[in-house]
Amino acid sequence: MVFEYLADGHSVNSADPQGVSLIEWCAYYGDVSAIKFLLANGAKLDVLGDNFGLMAASFHGHWRLCRFLVEHGADVNRADAETRETPLHAALCTTNRLRHNLVLKVLLAQGANPNCVTRESAETGGFMRDCRTKGETPLHRAAAFGDEEAVQLLLDAGAKIDAKDMNGDSPLSWASWYVRPATILRKLCYGRFRIHPANRSMEANLVGGPLLDKSGSDAGPS
Repeated sequence: MVFEYLADGHSVNSADPQGVSLIEWCAYYGDVSAIKFLLANGAKLDVLGDNFGLMAASFHGHWRLCRFLVEHGADVNRADAETRETPLHAALCTTNRLRHNLVLKVLLAQGANPNCVTRESAETGGFMRDCRTKGETPLHRAAAFGDEEAVQLLLDAGAKIDAKDMNGDSPLSWASWYVRPATILRKLCYGRFRIHPANRSMEANLVGGPLLDKSGSDAGPS
């Protein structure tokens, strides 16, 4: 649509009635090809705002756009002035990990600091409403909202497994509060904290199961 729009004689700097520019809409949808076309025709990346909008691209899971913005000078460690959240934090505000883990890979490959800390008790828009930061690292958020891959990516990049937030809680604390599965809890255990390798949920233990003999036949109830 962008190509046809400009071909019809519209300006590369066009904006909608609310003042949102064409390049901003392309960034919202993560359309790197359209952004490249607009830039080639005179648009400017700085229209996307602070740090070329890398925070927003990370939040929306636009990994290709994140890579493009970093290649053009965006700083993977630029923190929000109000909350001190970084693009890594922004990529860890959702349980939808398919695209957002790719964002993590892009940011970490470009030197994003896995131990950056948010400001304490600053209102954040990362979770849309009535939420405040807790002096947490990206690993804290991954513990609550990420999957095994997200947690491992941060650990492999040097994230401190025992980092504490403003309340003295570790990533393991967050994972425990958010009732995360044992597969994630195990990755976050440190010091004296352990989960038995044969650990099963209380529900699984209560349900039980058939006892099988050596041939695999049912040997009766357990």
